[in-house]
Amino acid sequence: MNKQLYTSKLEEGLSRLQCELVAERNTINTENISWFQYDLLESLYHTNGSRPAELSINLSVSRSKISKGLKALKDKGYVKQEKSDSDARALLTALTDKGFKFLKEIKKGHEHLAKIASSALTPSEQKLFAELCLKVSSVFEERRR
Repeated sequence: MNKQLYTSKLEEGLSRLQCELVAERNTINTENISWFQYDLLESLYHTNGSRPAELSINLSVSRSKISKGLKALKDKGYVKQEKSDSDARALLTALTDKGFKFLKEIKKGHEHLAKIASSALTPSEQKLFAELCLKVSSVFEERRR
């Protein structure tokens, strides 16, 4: 079979990198939480707490899926929910100390991935790669809002 799957090197590169990062993500997730739950924790870390409606927009998933994910994380003690000061009907969700500790443990895995990546790149390539990753990530994030 000699069919071309990708239409550009960029598309192929992004697809292959995504597959590799997902495979590595499985090895560093010591608590066996779902990818979605990890995304919720990461989003809460970056926003310093959010309402479920904001998480729904940020992660492009339904409010009911957000609620189920947050309930599981709350049951594990990774998040807490309190009534919002600005809207008594809304809950503000934030990381607990246990949730932050879990993210710090996962960060060790990220450090390992960075070490692997740095072995393939020169210092100037590492700097450029980091800048480009952040630039592209912010575009994806903005598109969901």
